[in-house]
Amino acid sequence: MKALNFEGSGSEYFKIWIVNVLLVILTAGLYYPWAKVRNHRYFYANTILEGRNFEYHATGKQLFLGYLVSMILFIIYVVIQQVSPEGSLAILLLLFLAIPWLIWRSLKFSMRMTSFSNVRFGFTGGLGQSYINFLLIPVLFILALYIMPIGASILIPMFSLDNEVPSWVSVIVPIVVIASLIFAFYLYAYIKKRNASYIINGSRYGQGIFDTKLETKKFLLILLKTLLLSVLVMGTVFFLIGGIIYGTIGLESVMELKNSMDDPQVVQENMGAVMPIILSVYGGMILASMLIIAYAMTRQRTYIFENTTLDEKITFASTLEAKPLMWVMMTNFIAIILTIGLAFPWAKVRMARLMLENTLVDTEHGFDAYMTQKQKEESSLGEQIGDAFDVDVGLGF
Repeated sequence: MKALNFEGSGSEYFKIWIVNVLLVILTAGLYYPWAKVRNHRYFYANTILEGRNFEYHATGKQLFLGYLVSMILFIIYVVIQQVSPEGSLAILLLLFLAIPWLIWRSLKFSMRMTSFSNVRFGFTGGLGQSYINFLLIPVLFILALYIMPIGASILIPMFSLDNEVPSWVSVIVPIVVIASLIFAFYLYAYIKKRNASYIINGSRYGQGIFDTKLETKKFLLILLKTLLLSVLVMGTVFFLIGGIIYGTIGLESVMELKNSMDDPQVVQENMGAVMPIILSVYGGMILASMLIIAYAMTRQRTYIFENTTLDEKITFASTLEAKPLMWVMMTNFIAIILTIGLAFPWAKVRMARLMLENTLVDTEHGFDAYMTQKQKEESSLGEQIGDAFDVDVGLGF
């Protein structure tokens, strides 16, 4: 197994990034499609496996059409919002219904515009499956997570007002709430499994077929462990912050400050004591959230990669772990804040390098012969023209 390498540098990418930012500002955003192409081409060209690199073939002109349509729709929405709030809601609904189509088109375009060793990728996933994965099931998840519990919380007080709460209500309503939450828990894992399967199984490398066999129960187990970790980490953070606060200014001072928070003058006088508390709480929660996100991402990534193959010949693996990912996320966040955004290019390069160097591909069993075969197949088929429509969609792995 060989890891991908990233040969770019933060200082090199900074030159591209700062020029892009300035040109986007000077052109009132019109240069954005060309800026996006320059960014993609830099990262693709510097992603190397066995001496071969990736390429991004889209042009700014191709992306500009989709970008222009999105800007026109946004302007129309803003204008209609001022004239008719109902009309703006209708536009939002139409956009919501169009999301699966946009994701589908984005995947087809982005994959077709990507190549490795002169062989193009492709995407053959169906539009109907996109609507199931990105609209139908997410709507069911939202209903299970919010509507049922909210409805139950409204229903009980309505009965309580008349003091006539049937015995079945006190039994059925909690059961419905718990059942809906368990169903939402299952649906979240099911969504993760379906989306990953849809994207990978629909992907092609030339005539090569990607294949993955995933199980919902594995994602359920990862989700359960993530929830348990969340409780443990958040509890530890609040315990440590509370201990530091009480040890520094004392319990009595904290209670006095809490009781006088409604008085603006008191709050202003004690701002020096309040701000460290606020910053400690927010900082602790941000760090805890990063650890939780890193844990979930790395576990899901490892499971997906180890169950994915290309033409049943090429296998993949992920060695990414939660602690290194959290460290890069945390230091990137701090650097961007301290430099007012100027460290963003270095942050992006660091993250790309970490992700790629922990992505392994089986290059030991006839890899060169396989690549030569795919190049010959590509040459005999000829290149097709991709669709001139692009929307950014983060795949999450």
